Amino acid sequence: MNSQEQLPPRAPRDALVERQQGALSPYLADEMIDDEDEFDFSIGDILTVLWERKWWILLAALLGLVAALGYSLSKSPLYRATATIELNPPSVPVLSNGGDASEGLVVPTTDSQFQETQIGILRSRALAERVVQDLGLVGESNRFDAAETSGAEAAAARDPQRVAGLAASIAEGLTVSPSPNSRLIELSYVSDDPAEAARLANGFATSFIDLTLDRKYEATTSARRFLEERIRTVREEINDAERRLVAYAKENGIVLVGSGEGEGGAGSSTLTGESLGTLNSALAAAQQKRITAEQRYRQAAALAAGGGNSATLRQEKAVLEAEYREKSTYLQDSFPEMARLKTRIEELDRQILTENSRATGTLEAEYRAALAEEQALSERVSQLTGSALTEREDAIQYNILQRELDTNRSLYDALLERYNEVGVVEGIGTAQAATVDQAQAPSTPFEPNILRNTILGTLLGLFLGAGLAVLYDRLTDTVKTKDDLREKLGLPALGAIPLATKNANFLEEVRDQYSVIYDAYASLRTGLQLSGEGGFPQVLLVTSSRPEEGKSSTSYSLGVQLSDTGRRVLLIDADMRKPSFVVSEDDRIGLSTLLTSDTSLTEHVVKTTSPNLFLLPSGPIPPNPANIILPARLDAILANARSLFDHVIIDAPPVARFADAVLLSSCSDGVLFTLESGKTRTALARAALSQLRMAGANLLGGSLTKASARVIDYGYGRYQSYYGGASRGDDTTIAIAAAPDRAT
Repeated sequence: MNSQEQLPPRAPRDALVERQQGALSPYLADEMIDDEDEFDFSIGDILTVLWERKWWILLAALLGLVAALGYSLSKSPLYRATATIELNPPSVPVLSNGGDASEGLVVPTTDSQFQETQIGILRSRALAERVVQDLGLVGESNRFDAAETSGAEAAAARDPQRVAGLAASIAEGLTVSPSPNSRLIELSYVSDDPAEAARLANGFATSFIDLTLDRKYEATTSARRFLEERIRTVREEINDAERRLVAYAKENGIVLVGSGEGEGGAGSSTLTGESLGTLNSALAAAQQKRITAEQRYRQAAALAAGGGNSATLRQEKAVLEAEYREKSTYLQDSFPEMARLKTRIEELDRQILTENSRATGTLEAEYRAALAEEQALSERVSQLTGSALTEREDAIQYNILQRELDTNRSLYDALLERYNEVGVVEGIGTAQAATVDQAQAPSTPFEPNILRNTILGTLLGLFLGAGLAVLYDRLTDTVKTKDDLREKLGLPALGAIPLATKNANFLEEVRDQYSVIYDAYASLRTGLQLSGEGGFPQVLLVTSSRPEEGKSSTSYSLGVQLSDTGRRVLLIDADMRKPSFVVSEDDRIGLSTLLTSDTSLTEHVVKTTSPNLFLLPSGPIPPNPANIILPARLDAILANARSLFDHVIIDAPPVARFADAVLLSSCSDGVLFTLESGKTRTALARAALSQLRMAGANLLGGSLTKASARVIDYGYGRYQSYYGGASRGDDTTIAIAAAPDRAT
C-alpha cells in the first residue's frame, strides 16, 4: 500500500527554500527531555558553586563588614536609660469583720486590661505633656526649646501648642516594655545625651505615679462632693417627713405615750391604746374578784340552809307541804283547811329566808359590789374599743409616714458614716504604681553596636555573595567556550562559529571564501575530517539540545564547504516537525514520503544553487515523525544515498524534545553536536548527550555557534538565528535550489 496518500499535504511556499520561524510542532507525545530539567539544582551543585566562587563570597563578606563598620562609625551614639516601676492593681474586698477596712480580706484583680490600660497611659500624650510641665522643659534652653527671656517663660509654659510640640518630641524616645509574668514595667528613654536620657526616663516614671495619685484624689474629692449633696438632700427630706408626721398626729388626735414596737414599725402607742390596755387589765381583775365573791356567797348560803333553825323550819315546811299535797287530792285550794296549810308554808318560807339572810348578808353585799364593778368596767372597755378602732384606722397613714421618716434616717446615717470614712488618706490609699529602680545615666551608648553591626554586615555579605554566586551560576551555567565543551560536556571542540554581522546576507557570507563565517565553517570541516581515521564521515548527523542553536545553518554551511571541494553532497532535512529547507515545486516529495513509500531516492532529491549540493526536503508533515522512522527503511535510503553521493549531511531535530534525532543517530557514521555559545544550559546539553550515547551514537565532537569575539578572538556581528531570529529583516528565505528539475 502506498502511504503517500495518507500524509497531509504541505502548505504552498513562496520560495524554493526557506528558513521557517514560529513555534515548535504540537506533536509532543514522544517528548524526551523536559526543559524543566535545566533547573534541577541539588545541594551538591550548590556547594560546588559556592566553592568555585569562594573568593566572590569572601569579597562580599569583606564589603559587608566594611559597610557595617562605616555605618556604625558614622552614626551619632545613642544612650538608653531605663527606669522600672511596679503596677499595683486595685483590690476587691471579699470579707469584712466590721472593723477597720484594712482588716477585711482582699484579693488582687487579675484583669489583664488593667496593665494594658496603664501601658496606654504611659504612652499617652497627656502624660508627655505633664512631663514637659513637671520638668520645666518649656522654659529651658536645651535641645527641646530655644532660649527665652525670663519674662516670657511663664507665657511659654502656658502655651498649649509649645507644650504639645515638646510632648510629641520627647514621646518619640520613650519605649514601654512590660516584663513577662510580672507587674513590672520598664520605661526606656533613648537620647544622645546620657544625663538627659536618665532625667526623662525618671520624669516619665515620676509623672505617671503623680498622675495616678491625682486621679485617685480627684475621684475621692468627687465622691465627697457627691456625698455632701446627698446628705443635704436626705436631711431636708427627714425634716419634711417629721413635719408631716407631727401635723397628721395633731390633726387626728394621735397622742403617743411610751415607746415600743408599734404596728408597722411606728415604735410608740397612743393614749387611747394605753387606756384601753389599762381598762382591760382592770376588767380582768374585776371579773376575778366577782367570781371569787360569788363563790364565797354561794358556799355561805349552802351552809346556812343546811344547819340550825333553818333546818328545823325546812323540815316542818316539808311536812306541811306533804300534808298539803295529800289533802289537795280531795279538797280544793279554797277550803279553809287548805288555805291554813298554804299560809303556814309561806310563813315557813319567810322564816327560812330570814334565817338564811341573817347568815349570808355580808358575802352577798361583797358579791353585788364586785358584779357592779365588773359591769362598769365592761361598759368602759366597750367604749374605748370603738375609739381604738377608729384611731387604728388613722394610725395606718401615721405608720406610713413614720416608716418614711425611719428610712430617711437610716439613709442619712449610712451617708454620714460613708462621708466620714471617705477621706484624703483613704482616697489615696495604695498607689497604683511605685518606682522600683530609678534610671541611671548610662556610661556607654547602646547604639550603634559596632560588634553586632559588623557581625550582621559580614553575615549579610556572606549570604548576599552566596546568593549572587548561585544566581550567577544559574544564569551563566552555559557552554560558552571550547574549554566548556571539553570540561563540562567531555566533547572535542571541533569549531566555533562567530556571530554574523547585522545586515549581512547569510548565503553570501557562507559562500564568500574571504568571510570569517566561511573560514569558521572551513575550520569546522577540517576538524571533522581529523576526528576519525576515515576522514570526514560519509553520513554526518547534525543536531543540538534545543531549537534555534544554528544546527541547520551548520548543516547547510558544511554542505557548501564540501561541495566547493568538488564532492557530491546530499543535505537531508530530517526535521519533519518544523522543516528548515522547503521546496515549492512539489509538496509531496521529501523524506516523510520516502520513508512511507517504496519510491526511489532520486525522485525526491532536488538541486540547489550550490554546485554538487543536493537537498532531500522533509516532505509533508506527518502526525508523529518518530513513528515513521523505521531502521530498515532508513538504512535502505541511506545505503542508496551512499552510492549516489560522497557525503550525506542529516539536519536532525533537537534531541531535548524529540526522539527523532536519537533514532537517526543510530544510522549515521558520526554526530556533530551544535550548541549556541552562552545560551545552551550545561544540564540540558548533558541530558541530550546522554540520550545520544545511550542510543550508541558516534559523537565526533561539538561546535559552538553564535560565538562572541571573546570566545574565538574574532570581531563580527550577528547573523540569522535558528527558526527566525531578528537580525536579517523581514526576508527569512534563503534560496538554494538552482532549478526545479530533479537531480540525476
